[in-house]
Amino acid sequence: MSHHFDSPTAIADGRINLCDFYVFPAAPGTTALILTVNPDAGRSSPTTFRPDALYEFVVASDGGTREDIAFRVSFAEPDQAGRQQMRILRATGPTARSGTGGVPLGQGHTGTVFSLGASGLAWAGRAADPFTADGAALAAFLQGVAEGQYRPETFTASPANIFAGRDVTAIALQVPDAALGATQVAAWARISLTGHAPQQQVSRIGQAMLRPLFFSPADGESETLNAGAPATDLEAHGERVTRIASTVARLAGLPDPDLHAKTVTAAFLPDVVLYQPGTPAAFQPGGGNGRALSDDSFDIAIEVLTGSRLGNASTPRLATSAFPYLSPPQPADLPTLADLFGLRVQRAEQVSAGSGGRQDH
Repeated sequence: MSHHFDSPTAIADGRINLCDFYVFPAAPGTTALILTVNPDAGRSSPTTFRPDALYEFVVASDGGTREDIAFRVSFAEPDQAGRQQMRILRATGPTARSGTGGVPLGQGHTGTVFSLGASGLAWAGRAADPFTADGAALAAFLQGVAEGQYRPETFTASPANIFAGRDVTAIALQVPDAALGATQVAAWARISLTGHAPQQQVSRIGQAMLRPLFFSPADGESETLNAGAPATDLEAHGERVTRIASTVARLAGLPDPDLHAKTVTAAFLPDVVLYQPGTPAAFQPGGGNGRALSDDSFDIAIEVLTGSRLGNASTPRLATSAFPYLSPPQPADLPTLADLFGLRVQRAEQVSAGSGGRQDH
């Protein structure tokens, strides 16, 4: 959570595990686009990006679910110091929906800010995980729901953050607002593998907390969600989200569980973030504007699901004053998240079963 370790493929390779997606106003007339991967980087996950992967920020300039702009980021193999050459392209129209081409915007190396021209900037590297969450409380709460019990007391009065002292790797772009194509857009991020086989989408993220609330533990439908597109989200996953939301509403004693469930489903699906360039970011499923690094998406999303304020995650960090707006790495002496979540056992089971992420080399 937010989307840390959200599917079998993500568990197998942190480099293609989309953790979080942020979009917010940056320098005047520009927008920041940030995605994070490699949860618990340096312990549970690598600190580099996958060379046969295409990392994309995707925009539907009509505010819908059909993308017509894609900012594409790709990486070369790491050198001996772990640095990777990276390249940024921008695709528009039908070519934004699939493929690897586009107009070159710039290239540089991980760990260094470089220009994309026309107020554009790019950076990729290791950073402190900006997401905060009381993962243990949420797991206990959802277990209670599965057992037919409503346990708001699992969210204690003391703020907690399972990601404190943990890092991710991030990709950050700063682009002119005009490059987003309109004044009201929908945005999301996705990763596909290219390699030596046909291009295959393996991960995507729009809404924070969609997967931890409705697709936990990770299963086959998590993979289907990650490989899909926003245009089919309601048809493919609406029943599952509605069923869980209805169960929570009934257990919580809300007056109209069916209406609440419909409202929750409309808030989280389709899996996109709506954004008005130049307007302050404020995360809210089903409304709001983009998502800032300082938005308390964990508590906000739980409130949408339950109809009351239950979560009490630690306050997220404020964005730093300069691009890429992320805090520097903050590794601490902690057990790995993979061990805490029991993921090493799952990885071993995947290997023995011949599953996991596609490996082209």
